[in-house]
Amino acid sequence: MSWPEYAIASPKGFYELIDFHSPKYVRALFSHNHESGKKIFLLGNRKSSKVTDLKAFKRKTTSYVQGVLNSKSEAVNNYYSPNEFFSWPRAINLALFRANWIDIDVTEKVDATKVRELEHDLIEKVIQILKKNKIPPFTGYVCSGSGGIHLYWIYDPVEASEVNKELWKAIANILIESLQSIRSLWYIDTAASKRAYGNLRIPGSVHGRTGLQARFFGGGPKYQFEDLLNYLNLESLRDSLRLEKELRVVRLPIKPKSNKPKQQIQRRYGHNIKDWWLKCINTIQIHFRKQGKVPKGKRDKTAFILFVALQHLNKDTAFEKLIKINDELIGFSLEELDGLTKTAKSTFYKYKKDTLAEYLEDLLDYRPEYLCTKPNVKLSIDEIRQRQKKAAKDTARKKSTNSKVIVAKTIKDLTKETGKKP
Repeated sequence: MSWPEYAIASPKGFYELIDFHSPKYVRALFSHNHESGKKIFLLGNRKSSKVTDLKAFKRKTTSYVQGVLNSKSEAVNNYYSPNEFFSWPRAINLALFRANWIDIDVTEKVDATKVRELEHDLIEKVIQILKKNKIPPFTGYVCSGSGGIHLYWIYDPVEASEVNKELWKAIANILIESLQSIRSLWYIDTAASKRAYGNLRIPGSVHGRTGLQARFFGGGPKYQFEDLLNYLNLESLRDSLRLEKELRVVRLPIKPKSNKPKQQIQRRYGHNIKDWWLKCINTIQIHFRKQGKVPKGKRDKTAFILFVALQHLNKDTAFEKLIKINDELIGFSLEELDGLTKTAKSTFYKYKKDTLAEYLEDLLDYRPEYLCTKPNVKLSIDEIRQRQKKAAKDTARKKSTNSKVIVAKTIKDLTKETGKKP
């Protein structure tokens, strides 16, 4: 492919390329400078107190910055995740791949006045090396504000399936290997460049040491994931991974269905806490058995709430029972399952009815009937008066009955004592 001329562009151009503001799922926003003291927030479609938008996030990450600014500024040290997640940003929750990147850093701190010159020298060397190694041109790059740069190969989003995860790593390895000849003032942060769930500096945000903004330079192509694989000669790896996945699918023999109708056994639940949690466990299992398994984006929430529920029944056997459900429906490794339930093993979680109802609604896409709170019906003035009148009559009748009982008992006692009826 012919290489384009790259030019500085507004952060908005970068946001549009990677669908920054409108992720299909969620992406992470990260900063050490957030006024709340919390580091990670979410951007996208999720019910959470930590969901925010970029403007609000930037306003709340202020700090005094020296360097070229020497003043207080907003949007200091802001990072984001290029790829998307089903829920909380972790490797197991990856949902979509949107880009590959290379993170190139400086080996030593550079004076703020020399940073831009250093960035210019670096990008020229990078382009020469990539051309020589016949690597397709990057979509654009971000100058971090410290002398380093982030190269982006952006493509239309693809599912973060097991096959695509391996292909994403293969792309990252080729890109890193092609730039290994960069030395002296720069080095490739291989860990950051291979971390699909990692964070990179947001264009338009301020670098906390130099006071310089992270700047975006665009002009390169936006790819299709398949096209990028072809340019990097990864078609054979893609085909072999897909074939391997198909061979792993085991087709079980189909048992002939009996014509005998199944006997429906109604489970009667009591009104105590244990039966309430047992109903939750059964509801979740029935729901996902109908679907065949728990979808990837809901596995961590399912495992967690099932463990909490099982602990309310029996703390000693809770994890053992969760392992059985996991093997059937969820599909985590034992190590992942242990990590997910770590907090619940040391903290005994208690949920209010409304809180659990919201949790299950988010998990099952409906609110179980037994957790629905009956709405309070507002009565008219006439209905209130009628009810008050009926309550007064009922109270009077009860008092009258009680009085008659007391009188009858007193007569009986006096008759027995004196031998005469009073």
